[in-house]
Amino acid sequence: MVSIKWTKRASPSATEISTFAQDNKVSNVLAELLLERGFTNQNDVADFLHPDVAGLQDPFALHDMDKALETLDDVIQHEGKIVIYGDYDADGVTSASIMRLTLKKLGADPKVFIPNRFKDGYGPNMDEYKKLVADKIDLLITVDNGVSGKEQVKYLKDNDVKVIITDHHDLPDELPEADAVVHPRIPGAEYPCPYLSGAGVAFKFADALLGDDALQFADLAAIGTVADSVALKGENRVIVSEGLKRMHENNHIGLTALAKKCKLELNKVSSIDIGFKLAPRLNAIGRLDDATSAMELLTTSDQTLADDIVSETEEINNKRRSLVAEAFDQAQEQIEQQKDNGVLVLTSNDWHQGILGIVASRVVDQEHKPAMVLQYDKDQGIYKGSGRSPEGFNLFEALNAHHELFAAFGGHAQACGFSIEEPQLNQLITEVQAEPAKQAFDPHSPVEKKFDLSLDIKQLNFELIDEIGKLAPFGVGNEQPVIQFKNVHLNQKQSVGKDNSHLKAMIADATNQVSSIGFGLYQKAIDCSDELLNVYGQADVNVWAGRKNLQVMIFDFEVAPAGKVIDSLEKIYFDYRQKNLSKQLMNKFDKIVCFNPAYYEMLKRHDLSAEVIMADENCDGKNILIYDRPHKLELFEQFLNQQNPAHVAIYFHTTLTSRYLTPDLKHMKTLLKYLYSHENIRPEDMTKVAQYLQIDKNNIDFYLKVFFELNFVKMVNGFVKRAEVSKQRELIESPTYMKRLQRNDVEKILIESDFDNLLSWISEHKRQV
Repeated sequence: MVSIKWTKRASPSATEISTFAQDNKVSNVLAELLLERGFTNQNDVADFLHPDVAGLQDPFALHDMDKALETLDDVIQHEGKIVIYGDYDADGVTSASIMRLTLKKLGADPKVFIPNRFKDGYGPNMDEYKKLVADKIDLLITVDNGVSGKEQVKYLKDNDVKVIITDHHDLPDELPEADAVVHPRIPGAEYPCPYLSGAGVAFKFADALLGDDALQFADLAAIGTVADSVALKGENRVIVSEGLKRMHENNHIGLTALAKKCKLELNKVSSIDIGFKLAPRLNAIGRLDDATSAMELLTTSDQTLADDIVSETEEINNKRRSLVAEAFDQAQEQIEQQKDNGVLVLTSNDWHQGILGIVASRVVDQEHKPAMVLQYDKDQGIYKGSGRSPEGFNLFEALNAHHELFAAFGGHAQACGFSIEEPQLNQLITEVQAEPAKQAFDPHSPVEKKFDLSLDIKQLNFELIDEIGKLAPFGVGNEQPVIQFKNVHLNQKQSVGKDNSHLKAMIADATNQVSSIGFGLYQKAIDCSDELLNVYGQADVNVWAGRKNLQVMIFDFEVAPAGKVIDSLEKIYFDYRQKNLSKQLMNKFDKIVCFNPAYYEMLKRHDLSAEVIMADENCDGKNILIYDRPHKLELFEQFLNQQNPAHVAIYFHTTLTSRYLTPDLKHMKTLLKYLYSHENIRPEDMTKVAQYLQIDKNNIDFYLKVFFELNFVKMVNGFVKRAEVSKQRELIESPTYMKRLQRNDVEKILIESDFDNLLSWISEHKRQV
C-alpha cells in the first residue's frame, strides 16, 4: 500500500480566522476553509458562496461566437443539412445533447454522429468526414473536439461544407481554417473562464442563441463539467451550481430515468453524485458500446425509450465494473513482477480496450507509479493502450521522448493514449524506466496529501456538515475538505464488502465516537491493532431508514506520534480506578497524593506508613498513588507537568451524591419561563415545581442557583421574582454553571474513559521533555 504523508493545506492564525469570519459574516470553520483556498476579497467570497446566473459570462466574449451564429443562421435559413460531431465520453455526449436540443429549438433538425471508440477513435476522422461529404451536408458542428483536425476540416471546406468548431482541448500550433472556432483559450481572445468543459462551451453556444432559455440545459452542462474534471472555479462553478438546481425541473426525462436507476432524488443530487453515479454510467456506454444511445437518452422525449436505454446502460455499467475488477486482479501478478520498476507496463490479450484507462488509474492509486496498460488487438496486430501517472510525473513528456516507437500517440501530463507494435513495445519497456530519474520522480517516496481541518470528534455535528457544505459544489480545484482526527482509536472493527476488504469501525477518543467506513482499509486497521491513530477522511450525513447519522469516509490513517508517547506512559501509569484499596496496599506506595484537603485530612488520620501529601507537593522519583480526583482538569494537567514520579497508580476516588450531568438547556428555559409566569413561588416550593415540570429536583436547585448568579431572578419578601436584567448575560458567566461543566469534563475524561483513552489524554496534555 502506498505510504501517504499528510500535511495541512494552510495554517491561518486564530486572529486571521476570527477577523476574516467577522469581515465576511461567516463561521470560523468556514473562514479557515476559505482562507486555505486563498480567498481575501469580500466580493470574491460572496460570489463563491452564492453562485448564481448573474455570474455567467457574456457568451459573445468567446472567440468567433458571432461568426458561428452568422454561419448557423445562414444554413438554417436555407434549410441546409446539419451534422453535430461529438465524442464518446460523458462530456462529449452531454455536449452533443445540448447542441442538438438547442438547434431543435431553432427549428433545425440536425443529425448527430458520436464516434465509436474502437472503430473511429477520438476526434476528427477522415473516413467519417468523407462520408459526410458524400451525404452532401451543408454544415458540420463539432462539440468537445475538432480543434486538432486541421487536415480534416480543410477537406470539408474544399468540398463546400461549412464548419463550426466548439472545443476546449489543448490548441495545436495552427488552428483549422473553419468558419468559426469557438474555444475559451484562443491566444489574444482569452475567455474569463478558460477552463470550460466541452459541455460548457456548448452551453455558452446555447446561451448565445437562446438567452435565458438555455438555462434548461444547465443540468446537462453540469454533468459534462464534473465528468471532464475541469476546475470548478468561476463560471464552471455557476454552471454546476445552477445545473444541480435545475435537475429537479425534469427537463430531460432520460436524465430523470437515469437518476431513478441510481436511486437519486433529482432535487438532492450533488456534484459528488454526478462524479460517482451519473457520469460513470454515461461513460460506460462509450467504453464498451456505441455512445450514441447515451446521447439519445439525454435528448429523447419518449419515456419508454428512456427506460429501455437506462436498463441497457445499467447492464453495460455492471459489465464495465466486472471487466475492470477482473483486469485489475489479473494485473497484480505483473505488478509484483515489476515491483522494482519505476514505470509499470501491463499487457494482456484479453483485456477490453474500453477499460484500460480505468485499470491504469487504479494501478496508479495503488502503486503511486506511472502505469501503461495495453491490450493486444489481434485484428490489427498491434498493442493499444492507455497510460496514467501520479502528480509529479509528466507521462506525456516521458513517452514523447520515445515518440518514434509509437504507431499513434497523444495525451497530456497525467493521461495518454497510444498504439505500438510488439518489437517497439519491448524496446520502450526498457527505455522508459530511465524517465522517472530524469524527472527526479521517486515512486517510492510517500505521496503528499493535504487535509483542511484538524478537529476533535466532539466538534463533528450536523451544523459543521452544513458549514462545510456551503463550499459545494465540490470537484477539481475545490475538493471536499478532508478532516484530521488526532489521537483516536478505531474500535468495533468489522470487515465488510464482497471480498471483506473494506473497514467499518467507530472512530473514538476518550469521550466521543463516530461511525466510519474505509474502502480497502480493513487489513491495515487490523495491522495497526489498538494503536493510537491520526485518521483522515471526509465527514458527511448518512441517511438509513429515514434516520440521519454522522459518518466519516476514511481515506487513510497513521500511527499517531502520541502513540509512541503512550508506550512510555504505560510503563509509568497504572489503572487502580476499579480496585478496592486496603491499608496494606496503600502502604506499598512511597506517597499518596490528594487534590482535596478533606481527603488529605481523612487519610492523615488513618496512620499510614506511606506519606500523604497534597498534589502541589514534590513527589519526583517516587512511587505514588493518586487517591482522589481534582474538581477540574486543569489541576490534573498542572500536576502532570510539575511532578515527575517514577510510577503512578491512579485511583481517583470521590464520593458523589449524584452524577454530574450536562446541564439541559431546554429544561433551564422551561424552568425560567415557569418562574416568570407564576407568582408567589418560594424556594421551599421547588419540590412541587420539579414534580410538575418533571425535572429532577437536584437539577432544579442547580438551575435556580445559576439564575440567581446571573440576576435572572431575585428574592423579594421570600418569593422568587423576575429580575430586571440590565444586559445580555451568558451561562458561562455563572460560577456554578462553569463548575458543573468542569466536573462533567473530569467525570468523562478521568473516570468514564477506558485506560487507553485516559493515557491518550495524558499524552496530549503532558509536556514532553
